[in-house]
Amino acid sequence: MFKFLNKKIATVVMAAAGIIGLHYLGILQPAENYLSQWLQPAARITFRLANAIGITYQTKTDQRDLASLVARLEAANNQLLADNIGLKILADENEALRQQLAFYSRHNYQKVLANVISRESGAGENKIMVIDKGRADGVAPNQAIIIGSGIVIGKIFLVKENLAYGYLITDERSQLAAVIAGKEGTGGVTKGELGLTVRLDFIPQTESVQAGEVVTTSGLESNIPRGLIIGSVVAVTKETNDLFQSAVISPAVNLNNISIVSVILQ
Repeated sequence: MFKFLNKKIATVVMAAAGIIGLHYLGILQPAENYLSQWLQPAARITFRLANAIGITYQTKTDQRDLASLVARLEAANNQLLADNIGLKILADENEALRQQLAFYSRHNYQKVLANVISRESGAGENKIMVIDKGRADGVAPNQAIIIGSGIVIGKIFLVKENLAYGYLITDERSQLAAVIAGKEGTGGVTKGELGLTVRLDFIPQTESVQAGEVVTTSGLESNIPRGLIIGSVVAVTKETNDLFQSAVISPAVNLNNISIVSVILQ
């Protein structure tokens, strides 16, 4: 058995050596040239096919890598956006607190700070704010809801143990005793109008009222001090035969983006 294998191996080695010898002697050159020419088209096709496969694979790999990179960048951008929004909210809340503390440092009012926990908007004119302070904190009906440097935005109408509900000044059910700042004879009563603006009614026709003038609380309500800012006059309406005229008031602040308020307890 081993002798047979050795003989076969020897034969193969001798044949290979013979082919190599013939190659170096140049005897196989014509055959090699013919074989090379015959194989060239197949070699070109094979090369192009391999190259196309490589390009396709690389393209797919690049596309996957690019998609992965885009996904990571989008995630990072979204996180950065969320962080920036969080910082903006925090900065706004800190500024609101700073303004309120500065206001109360100039006035000897008893107060309680509160967070707005929800907003309720009914049909059209109804605008209600819910805060996280209530009877246990000294909050009572008809107290003023304040933001910033003494800007009144609403009035408490319902109190629970740890919650309170207030009408915003634009609510049709919200009323405040008010006056044009610096004009004692212009006292009247405000009422919300269309959930957007405030109307000051019962201003005597004999009083001059101009657009741009500031409207404040008059102090005629026992729970609400004088001088809290309501807004500014944007229009005046009056009829010749009426005893009174009315002023349309734009609130001093945007009432839609409020998160921290205070209630004057007096």
